Amino acid sequence: MGSLLSRSKVCLLLALVACGSAQDDKAADDGVNDEVCDELDVTQVAVISEMWFARPEDGQSNGVNLDGLDSKVGGTAGCGVGDLIDPETGESGVDNAFGAFLPVLEMTEGAALEVYIQDLINSGEILVMIEMEDVDDEDEDTCVNVNLMRTAGAPTLGTDGLIASHQTFQLDPEQPTSRVEGAQIQEARLSASPMVFSMPFQIFDIHHAFTMQDATLRFDQGRHGKHRGFLTGGVDIQEIISLVDGRTDIDIGPMIISFVEGQADLWPDETGQCQGISIVFEFNATPAFIYEGP
Repeated sequence: MGSLLSRSKVCLLLALVACGSAQDDKAADDGVNDEVCDELDVTQVAVISEMWFARPEDGQSNGVNLDGLDSKVGGTAGCGVGDLIDPETGESGVDNAFGAFLPVLEMTEGAALEVYIQDLINSGEILVMIEMEDVDDEDEDTCVNVNLMRTAGAPTLGTDGLIASHQTFQLDPEQPTSRVEGAQIQEARLSASPMVFSMPFQIFDIHHAFTMQDATLRFDQGRHGKHRGFLTGGVDIQEIISLVDGRTDIDIGPMIISFVEGQADLWPDETGQCQGISIVFEFNATPAFIYEGP
């Protein structure tokens, strides 16, 4: 099992900059269990080097059951948007409604969306760090604190055109952070929820930070410093609609609005209309350091 690299004495800084949202407070209070992770200076850190949308195939998709429902197409649950099946476990109820729109985007001007995301990662505009505190065993650990945060600065790229491993990035206290205490690692897989995270990226010529709510982080530790996973959660459809509504320079704007209104599958209001759409980002990550200087 390849180890991630460590840093120390970050607990106080993270406590000062942790998100103050109710979701994060709940994550910190509840966690996965009631154990206290007491070795906070024993940490492992990785930076996301690649990110893309999870694509449903044959009714299957990576992700989790965000709303606790197993929705069927045209049914009463999940606003009638069908859920998917976990390709590993065979469990139903996986939410990834946005994934159904990807084939349409790939045939339009939205085809470059993932290229934009990768360019922002390589340029350092999107540097998402995953930190695990108090990791006693990389395969099985019942008490791990998890911090999902952003740093700034231009990374060094390797010969493969991706962020090279073992770099040091400076933590920016002005950037949003999400934290979960008492998460678990089982069979070298970390799962942490719930999180609220601001995911910035460019859509067409618009720079925007989408807020992923009720999010779950899945992180699989791989060998030789190659790690992968996904981040899934819900996005308020009004965030998406407001970006393209009335834009005459975006030909597929009306198509996007129609899709997110029809495929919203989370957070029904008092009329039963869902206000959020589930989305899954898959990623690869590489070991990194975090510098906590001024």
